[in-house]
Amino acid sequence: MTTLHICCNYAGPKVFHSLFAHLAAQGVRQTVYVPEKHAANMGRNLPEDGAFDVRYSLIVRPWDRLLYFTKARRALPDLMRRVDLSDVGLVHAHTLFTDGGIAYRLHRQTGMPFVVTVRSSDIEFFYKYEPHLRPHATRILRAARRVIFLSPAYRDRVLARHVPASLREEIGRKSAVVPNGIDEAWLTGHAHALRPDRLKIAFAGRLLADKQPDKAIEAAQELARRLPDREVTIELAGDGPLRPRLQALPAVQAGRARLLGNLQGREALEAFYDGCDLLLVPSRVETFGLVYLEAMSRGLPVLYTRGQGFDGQFAPGEAGFAVDADSVADMADKALQCLEGYEARSARCLELAKTLAWPRVAGRLREIYEEACAR
Repeated sequence: MTTLHICCNYAGPKVFHSLFAHLAAQGVRQTVYVPEKHAANMGRNLPEDGAFDVRYSLIVRPWDRLLYFTKARRALPDLMRRVDLSDVGLVHAHTLFTDGGIAYRLHRQTGMPFVVTVRSSDIEFFYKYEPHLRPHATRILRAARRVIFLSPAYRDRVLARHVPASLREEIGRKSAVVPNGIDEAWLTGHAHALRPDRLKIAFAGRLLADKQPDKAIEAAQELARRLPDREVTIELAGDGPLRPRLQALPAVQAGRARLLGNLQGREALEAFYDGCDLLLVPSRVETFGLVYLEAMSRGLPVLYTRGQGFDGQFAPGEAGFAVDADSVADMADKALQCLEGYEARSARCLELAKTLAWPRVAGRLREIYEEACAR
């Protein structure tokens, strides 16, 4: 039996390639259908070992965001022409609205069972700005055998805000949290010991408004005021349109905040994390937040945004704390809490990161596939 993935974002981050490769290593036969908008993305991320089959289709049009149902109607016959469905036993739609809309139409036409993943783009764009599509999203959720979320925070938000009260128990029963994973090559870090004379904070990510690197710098300066006996600095790995504005900040001019630019390759990022004490990335929107997991794998406690993708992966205080993305004072408060029992928390981060290694994550998803097919 083959699992058919409908994955409009496959050409982007390599998270899907990693997931499908690890599922293939566990014996899951897979075909990936990619409805693509940009010709430059065609053929990206193809598996070199042929572990799974990828079928790109340049079928998405610029106006499809406005004509949602037209896109889904066009995609279904295209999928059925490109993919042999005779051996497909289950479909996994990797977004609710875009991929899920296609899977739902396929289910209605053929009875093919499907599972669906709800991602941040579904929550932050479609649910927020396309309210007329919410009843259709509910129909997709009801028809799916299982509903997968990347974090407990996203599950709770969707059930509370977007699912009718009469259906919350039904959809909640078949919901599961399966986060993204981390490559095992990262899992070679060592626990950190906190120096009494310094605190070096790490920020990693694009220098974009939604990532709020400026707020991270402000929080570091607030910590410096609260910890007069320590030299508190922040290092920012990444680049983006906010760089010129950040370069003009007094903290950057004085060397208390360093803009490192893009760090190329895993080894450079590992060295970056290994030289810091704490990760703070107060993103307003975060699909999952692999950066937090990478930092944990190197022994860094993490401060992540309350209500976004990483929130709820671990109990408060285990690996770090959720922060209010609008409050520099809260970021500083939670950073100080991270310093209490720091060495034990650093060691715990290493062990917790291992629980989200890709083989374990893929194994959990494989179990969900088996449960969905057994119904």
